[in-house]
Amino acid sequence: MFKTGIEFLDNQVGSLNPGFIILHEVVGAGGREFASTSIINNVDSGYQVHYIAITKSRDEVIHDLQLMFPDLNLETRIPRIRIHSFATYYFKESVVPAHWFDEKAIIETLKSGKGLIEVIVDEFEKLNECLVFLDSITDLARASKRLGRENVIDLLKGLRTLCIKRKILLLGLLTSGVLEKSLEGEILDLVDGVLVFELVTEKDSITRWMYFRKFLGVLPKLESERILKYNIRLDPSQGFTISRVMRIL
Repeated sequence: MFKTGIEFLDNQVGSLNPGFIILHEVVGAGGREFASTSIINNVDSGYQVHYIAITKSRDEVIHDLQLMFPDLNLETRIPRIRIHSFATYYFKESVVPAHWFDEKAIIETLKSGKGLIEVIVDEFEKLNECLVFLDSITDLARASKRLGRENVIDLLKGLRTLCIKRKILLLGLLTSGVLEKSLEGEILDLVDGVLVFELVTEKDSITRWMYFRKFLGVLPKLESERILKYNIRLDPSQGFTISRVMRIL
């Protein structure tokens, strides 16, 4: 069982079972902040936390985390996050110049002779009883034209099976409106839970909301408490926070 690391939510829904959860966000609506806050707040949880980046380098991941929590001292927390970057595998057959990436990583990529899906499988083979943020499902699915759509879907289905078997909670970020609808729908269908993050413009303000579209083991609790959705706020020292709850009257 895993805590989200977001106190208000943990007090309400309790721990989450191992499995594959999609964070389905409109750009800037808070899905990335949810996962990053969960990772940061779980470094002292007693189990390992992993950040798997498909297109970002390790330096980019650290840079983004520092900007996301400008008022929080991350010097002791970031070293305890196991950051894995597969950017060199993702871009090795693209128009992006190889020297833009870490030279040591490029050499290792060329020596391995493996493709993106193979190295992802290899990495997950090493994991057991841990929290993982996969950044992002969108990036992985965008490569389906060269990797094969069926291969990408089969990989995601396999990851779900592995997560349950190895007691892993996998949070995967999926950006709304990027993939074609049938592919997006197929991805949302195969996972255990979908958390939706949306932006609502009201007069002169922008409000961020989160709600559970589906979630095995959690939806019954929320419906019993008549919870519809959560109003969220992005705090410079706490990251993702919940400010209020909308209930069904």
